[in-house]
Amino acid sequence: MDTKTAHRDDEPFYEERRPRGSTRKALFWRVVLLVGSFALAQAVVSALSGRDASAPHECRVAPDDPEAIWSKIPPSSIDSLSWTPCYSGQECAMLMVPLDYSKPSGRQAGIAIYKVPSKLAPGDEKYKGPILLNPGGPGGSGVGLAIRLGTGLQKLVGEEFDIIGFDPRGVGRTTPQIVFFEDEAEGAAWRLRVEGDPLINSSADALTRQYARSQVQNAIANRTTAHASPYVSTALVARDMLSIVKAHGQDKLQYWGFSYGTILGATYAAMFPDNVGRLIIDGVVDADDYYAGSWSNNLIDTDTALRMILDACVAAGPTKCALYESTTDKVHARLTSIFDNLKKQPLPIYNSTSGREYGLVDYKLVRTALFMLLYSPNGGTNISADYPAQNFLNALAHVEKGDGLPFGRLTHLVPVEPPFSCSCPGEPGKPTVVPFLWLEASTAIACSDSDAAHADDTIEDLEEFFEELAKGTEFADQWAVTLACIGWRARPVERFAGPFVANTSFPLLLIGNTADPVTPLTHARKMSRGFDNSVVLHQDSAGHCSLSATSLCSAKIVREYFRDGKLPKNGTVCSVESTIFPTDAVAPRVHALSAEDFAVLEAWKEIAAAVEIPKLGRVL
Repeated sequence: MDTKTAHRDDEPFYEERRPRGSTRKALFWRVVLLVGSFALAQAVVSALSGRDASAPHECRVAPDDPEAIWSKIPPSSIDSLSWTPCYSGQECAMLMVPLDYSKPSGRQAGIAIYKVPSKLAPGDEKYKGPILLNPGGPGGSGVGLAIRLGTGLQKLVGEEFDIIGFDPRGVGRTTPQIVFFEDEAEGAAWRLRVEGDPLINSSADALTRQYARSQVQNAIANRTTAHASPYVSTALVARDMLSIVKAHGQDKLQYWGFSYGTILGATYAAMFPDNVGRLIIDGVVDADDYYAGSWSNNLIDTDTALRMILDACVAAGPTKCALYESTTDKVHARLTSIFDNLKKQPLPIYNSTSGREYGLVDYKLVRTALFMLLYSPNGGTNISADYPAQNFLNALAHVEKGDGLPFGRLTHLVPVEPPFSCSCPGEPGKPTVVPFLWLEASTAIACSDSDAAHADDTIEDLEEFFEELAKGTEFADQWAVTLACIGWRARPVERFAGPFVANTSFPLLLIGNTADPVTPLTHARKMSRGFDNSVVLHQDSAGHCSLSATSLCSAKIVREYFRDGKLPKNGTVCSVESTIFPTDAVAPRVHALSAEDFAVLEAWKEIAAAVEIPKLGRVL
């Protein structure tokens, strides 16, 4: 059901609460952890190199920057959607929608939309309409996702479709933006301090430090985002998606959402069951758990994902896996020993030849990098040679011997360049897309969606949470999502929290992997039970979301679902062409494909190579 509270558009929208003593589980904060402090610094440098420090909350872009186009795009209404050429041959628009849909004549939000246009005119009888994308987060840029994989997806599903990426409220090019700090330099300085905090289990004050930091950050955000944070909830974005569909002259949504994007897709389906065309949710989050803010059942299959990697190491043998042992348990014991040694003594890196390669390989860096590997551990087939798990374990073998340089290079800790700079050449324009700003949008969206009661969780509540979590996984130290909304006060003008039960106008397709580290297959099966006639596709791989592996079977099902409305049998299991370690076994199968299947596989590979696998649950 929808719950709404009336307030004036010009008022901060806060709910004051008193601290409480009851034991509750706190909220989710999802951001990508850029591995290592210098890796984060490089992202900061990249952002600040385009920054005019004299203009708070805004970074100017040079006129030849593709992002400058957003300052030239005229506003569009649902009845008159106007497209502007952008990004080398594609089209962009800025759709104006009510900031609060209960007040259609009030202030407006500008939804940034990017389109890879169909080769057919909208009036053509073969035109199949737009497919909307969401890359997860919350806080991920749909515009950025469509820029990367839009043409590949059109190859997969057909040129009869428009491929649409949009930045949800608070994110990227859409206005109003969520920005916590007065300028990027202030925000960067804060995030570098957060990066220096230890993992939760690695020091006596680790949890309390992160708890205190969340209180400070959210106190800042309560003040600086009062104009925007009440208007970024998932329920409002679901309404925006329907507005985008109607602006294209359609009544039913076609959509592919990943990770948090499954929350957005499920919310839309529950709110607008009669406006569902083709809707895929991939890497499915338990919506009831998300809206409650519990985040307590995500790591069910995480240790299985690690074990699949270590099993593959044993099967690959010593020539391909540098940490090879005769059993999986023995490989795991070597990993544990490496972690224990790094806790005692981090490895210094300094390459005197280049002078630009230096840093520390420490316990937090390696432990976090291992967890991030679980999101996308699969390598290629005989037509793709990148094997991240093999590279990771081989670099760890060097760490074991006291050499941290290969691991530093692998995780982009080194080389350290370009030099730290705050210059910002160019002319005034639209705010640029600063890499770390979506981290702040992530907090605002998740905290607005979640049960506000968790904003006052105590240290004791959190200690109990982590103790319980550690009973089921060795990666409890990585799941600090329960700290995000401590002290968060802004409440949304509209919040949806279920029920996720609907007889949709077309059945949903849900996709889950065998060993997804953060969205277990059981989530897809649970969510499917609420949507009549929906089907779960089981992809037999480790990793987060289907695009973390190459699967011809999955690719053909996605293609047929969008093109023909054909659903697989419920419980269908798709094998994958990807392998965690190199092998020759897959080569005959790939070479035996028909020309059509090979083209489908190539399109899937192009999409998978372009997408950044969502890092649900990552925090700084």
